[in-house]
Amino acid sequence: MNKTLTSFLAVLLLFSGLTVAQEAIQTITTDGTASVLNSDKAQARDVATQDALRNAVEQVTGAVISSNTLVENAMVVEDNIYSKAKGYVKSYSIISEGEADNGQTYNVKVKALVREGAIKEDMADIIRGAGNPKLMVLITESNVGSSDIGGLDVNMGTAENTITEVMRNKGFDFVDKETAEKNIRRDKALAALEGDAQAAAYIGERAGAEVIITGKAFAKEATAANDMLGGMKSIQATVSVKAFNTDDGRILVSKVETGRAVHIEEITGGTKAIEQASQKLADYLAEEIVKKFARGGNTVTLNVTGASNYDLYQELINVLKYEVRGVKAVNDREITGNTGLVEVETKFNSSQLAQELLYKNFAKFSVKILSRTANRINLRLAAKKARPANSQ
Repeated sequence: MNKTLTSFLAVLLLFSGLTVAQEAIQTITTDGTASVLNSDKAQARDVATQDALRNAVEQVTGAVISSNTLVENAMVVEDNIYSKAKGYVKSYSIISEGEADNGQTYNVKVKALVREGAIKEDMADIIRGAGNPKLMVLITESNVGSSDIGGLDVNMGTAENTITEVMRNKGFDFVDKETAEKNIRRDKALAALEGDAQAAAYIGERAGAEVIITGKAFAKEATAANDMLGGMKSIQATVSVKAFNTDDGRILVSKVETGRAVHIEEITGGTKAIEQASQKLADYLAEEIVKKFARGGNTVTLNVTGASNYDLYQELINVLKYEVRGVKAVNDREITGNTGLVEVETKFNSSQLAQELLYKNFAKFSVKILSRTANRINLRLAAKKARPANSQ
């Protein structure tokens, strides 16, 4: 599996220039077939069209992803790619259609514009699983006999350095702190260091981090033990941290560790004690963050207005379930008048989900994003007039 993963990620690097604004699109012409049940030709036509679109998405997936990778991940590819085939089709048109087998089946030929870049991106997430999120570390530090460093300082202290180095060796990526400093407001940073979840999330998101680790480290002399050390100094250190998901401010991990060191120089002893505590923290953080950070587990609440009737609202629910990529579950919480509340479990954050909603050309309604926060999207629906049956 590791060899397959390495090869797959290497292929992805060749396409790293793709963006949402200029996404790679493949034009695919393919067929779809469905049985005509109870003489319902309209239903058969819809099912045949969906079959054709799925075939188009399967063709593109097979062209850009190795067969070994597809076989090894068959179930998750089925659940996350093929079952949401329409979410990877930018648009399509029906070229030909008609009954076959004496009216027992219905055949459709479509020309579809398939979002190759979206398939590659989502396949990368499938292969990585939960993966290791990009991190940022913000820890203020006070050593024995020295001024505070770290936290708001570009020059990292021992705790920041140690946690960063240990976790980087475990495969985690970190944002560049010097670059991130330019985007950090001092008041937000101070609040984050005091454990303010929203301030921490704000800083991490601005810096491009998916998880931000904030905290404090300090070392002090254990004077009671010094009399027995023949001139050496006993130093104790405490490092406390919290790790926040920057998308919603949720605390992933909260932990305190201590360290001890004996040295003739108190500053050196303090450094060693902080380093010891930080190493234990880094090992714990690496394990817990991977467990609790779910790249596919964000919950975004949609506050929906403009649902002029219940059918339109239900159409939105169905579209979210079956046509929008990255959506894992949809919970219809309430609807009153033309306003509804929907909770969407998605692999995306709210910004990415909003982009997906704007990107799609939905058949029965259009979407306007009114406002957005880290875990909520306020949107308005507008019903479309009926369109010709041969285009989408």
